[in-house]
Amino acid sequence: MNKISVVIPAYNVEKYIDKSFESLLNQTFKEFEVIAINDGSQDYTLEKMKAYEARDSRIRVINKANEGVGATRNLGLTLASSDYIIFIDPDDCLHPDMLKSLYEKAVETNANVIVCDYYECYEQSTDKTLMTIPVESTDLLVVEEQKDLIFKITPAPWNKLIKTSILKEHKIEFPLNYRSEDLVFTLKLLAQCKTLAIVHQPLYYYLANRMNNVSSANDERVLHTLNALQEIITSYETYNLKQLFEEELEMLVIKQIQYELHKVIYITDKELAIRIINEFYQFIENNFPTWRKNKYYQSLYQEMNFMNKYRVWIYEQPYRLKIYYQIRQLKRVLK
Repeated sequence: MNKISVVIPAYNVEKYIDKSFESLLNQTFKEFEVIAINDGSQDYTLEKMKAYEARDSRIRVINKANEGVGATRNLGLTLASSDYIIFIDPDDCLHPDMLKSLYEKAVETNANVIVCDYYECYEQSTDKTLMTIPVESTDLLVVEEQKDLIFKITPAPWNKLIKTSILKEHKIEFPLNYRSEDLVFTLKLLAQCKTLAIVHQPLYYYLANRMNNVSSANDERVLHTLNALQEIITSYETYNLKQLFEEELEMLVIKQIQYELHKVIYITDKELAIRIINEFYQFIENNFPTWRKNKYYQSLYQEMNFMNKYRVWIYEQPYRLKIYYQIRQLKRVLK
C-alpha cells in the first residue's frame, strides 16, 4: 500500500503540467499514488495527464466537468487510500526530496501535519524568494500551546503533508461557494489536528504570478475573504475554541483584511473600491472591536521601520484609506 496520496486538481495547465509531473516522478520517495483530476479543461491538460498515467502505474487520472478547485480537491480526498495526503497545484514543482523529508518527519514525530518552507517563483523571471515559517522549532508542536501557528502558517495546502484520517474523521473539506478556500481548509485543519511539525527546508516551488491566473483589478470577489473569515470564526465557536484562540483569530483577521485592502488601491471602479473598504472595516469592527490593541499586532508594529508604520497608519482607519485611494486615482488620471 502506498504511504502518500498526492492529489492534483488541474484546469487548463497544459503549459505547466509536464514540469510538475516530472518533479513527482523524480521523487526519491517512491511509495505514493497520484490522483490527478482534470476539472473540465479546454486545452490539452487531460491528454498530457493521460500520457503520464500510461507511463507510471502510480498515476490515476480522473476526468470530470468543471466544478472548481475546491470540489476537485474534495473528490481527490474521497479517493485517497494512503495514510497521508498532500494537495499540490499542477503549475508548481517539488524538490526531489520533498515527499521523503516530509514523510520521515511524520514518522519521527507522529505529528498529524508536517509543513515545510517553500520558494515563491515568477513566470517571467528566474528569481525566486525563500518563504520561511517563522517558528524555530523542528520538534513536535502542540497547536493549543503554540497558538500563533494559526496566523504564522501559510494557508496554502501544498506545503503540508496531512494524516488522511484527520481530514476524514473531522469532515474537513474545501468550501465550494467562494474563493479563499485554502484559508478555510487550513484553519479548520489547525483547529482539529492538535499536533504539527516543521521541516525548515524549501521543498516546494510555488508559481506566484502565473500570467493567466491574475484576477481582475475590479473583481468584487475579493469580498469572498469575508465569507471565509466568517466561516472560520463560526467553526472555532462550534469547536469551542474561539475563546482559547481569541487573540490569534483576531490577528489572523487583521492580516487577511489588510492584505486584501492593499489590493483596493488598484481598483479603478471607485464605487466598488469604497464599498469594499466599508465592508471590510465593518466586518472587523463587528467581530473584533478592539483589534488595534491586539498584542501580536502591537508587537509587530513596534518592529516596523518608519515607512511600514506609515502604511499601517493609513490602513488603521477607513477614512485614511479612502483618502489615500482617491489620491492614487488622481495620480493615475494625471499621468
